[in-house]
Amino acid sequence: MSLMNDVLHFDDNTGVLKCQSGCILENLENLVNDKGYTVPVDLGAKGSCQIGGNISTNAGGLRFVRYGSLHGNVLGLKAVLPSGEVLDCMNTMRKNNTGYDLKHLFIGSEGTLGIVTEAAILCYPRSSETAVAFLGCNSFEDVLSCARVIRQKLTGLLSSLEMLDDPAADTLKDNLKINVPISKHPFYVLVEISGETRSC
Repeated sequence: MSLMNDVLHFDDNTGVLKCQSGCILENLENLVNDKGYTVPVDLGAKGSCQIGGNISTNAGGLRFVRYGSLHGNVLGLKAVLPSGEVLDCMNTMRKNNTGYDLKHLFIGSEGTLGIVTEAAILCYPRSSETAVAFLGCNSFEDVLSCARVIRQKLTGLLSSLEMLDDPAADTLKDNLKINVPISKHPFYVLVEISGETRSC
């Protein structure tokens, strides 16, 4: 699919991106960033993964907390069925309540029903301000409590909320030479908030 990597259209007014399935996620992110938008899915492998594969696996990624799954952000798609028939569901309208929503069958089906070749993805206005916190927790119960407080206090601002344990942090250190930026804990919580700075 890597040869099918054309961006078909980006609508500055609605934030809808139409592209072929072989487009690299990071390239799409850079394209819409230049226009003041962001793609709703962000992965560690964004420099190599393709949007068609993201759709076929229903990849969650770091922005899931804020923007939800690809089921809610893929407005339309085109797929080739095992018979060779092309199924064209390339809707770009966000509010479309008509008929069967066949595209949902392909999102997360991992290619078992057909191969996604094109997609229409809803992108969101890019936040002008972002802040990140990395917290240490002494138990998994503390992680759950921390997550609950963060979700309650940062409603509307929260864009990412991830957890890793100490063995995972050791793996990062051993393989990628990345050290945890705080003192050693059994668990860690990564929080990202984003929003707009407004002056009165």
